[in-house]
Amino acid sequence: MAIGAETVIAALVGVLYGLQGESHGGEGGLGRLFGTVFALVLLAVISVIAGLVGSALVVLPLVLLGRAVARRTGRRDSRRLTLATVAVVAVALALLIGSCMLLAGLDGPGGLLVHPVLALGLIVGAAPATLCARAAGNPGKPGARWRVLGGVALGGLGLLAVTLAVGAAAYGSGILRVYEPPRLTEADLVGTWTDGDGGSLRFEADGTVTAKGVNAYGAAGGRSGARNCTGKWQLTGNEGVDRPYELGIAECEGLSSGWDIGGTEEHPTVFTWIGEPDAGERYVLARQR
Repeated sequence: MAIGAETVIAALVGVLYGLQGESHGGEGGLGRLFGTVFALVLLAVISVIAGLVGSALVVLPLVLLGRAVARRTGRRDSRRLTLATVAVVAVALALLIGSCMLLAGLDGPGGLLVHPVLALGLIVGAAPATLCARAAGNPGKPGARWRVLGGVALGGLGLLAVTLAVGAAAYGSGILRVYEPPRLTEADLVGTWTDGDGGSLRFEADGTVTAKGVNAYGAAGGRSGARNCTGKWQLTGNEGVDRPYELGIAECEGLSSGWDIGGTEEHPTVFTWIGEPDAGERYVLARQR
């Protein structure tokens, strides 16, 4: 149950933090409502599964390993020994996983920091649940299992409430901001926007646009070639919450619809969806400085 509670809280933190990131999730309404409800139900199911799997594969083996170490060394089975066992196993796993990531080139910008980050993450994730399982299985304390279960439930709900309150306060005070597409004017669009792979759109102040090597995509998401053409462009207001503006390009075959504004005020982009928006794939061009 402790791992399930950790999963829910971690997911909530991820959702709250992710509200800052660029998001173009459609027009809202019933679709978004149903999507949110579905996500919450799915999160609850995943948390239960994560708790069961984590208990069987991680928590109980750590508790048993700690008790075995206590017997072999002649020490008393204690919380400190359990934490030490978790730390040793976490460091060993971090070295193994981190080394594999480095060899595979999946270390990201952190480089060698991947090892301590992984070790700390494993310790933080496994230690609370392992200590709870150890306390619940203490044969010298009748009813310990139910007391631990109640404590985890109350503690999890409390942490969940605190996380929600902190998140609401952070966004309400302006410390964190929910992502909104940049509010561009037609003058802001004038210039060259490139995809970083040779394709570009050149927007002129007189309303003309020149496309050079711009990728075009079919309704199914398949690339239908690169376009070189000249047409007209127009930026119009839109009442949709997630699409305050719509960018229209006319008289350019394959590029006439589906353009949106993304990025931030400092680094705006123009993009079009590759296939259905639900797939989350976009063809993005950034303004050239």
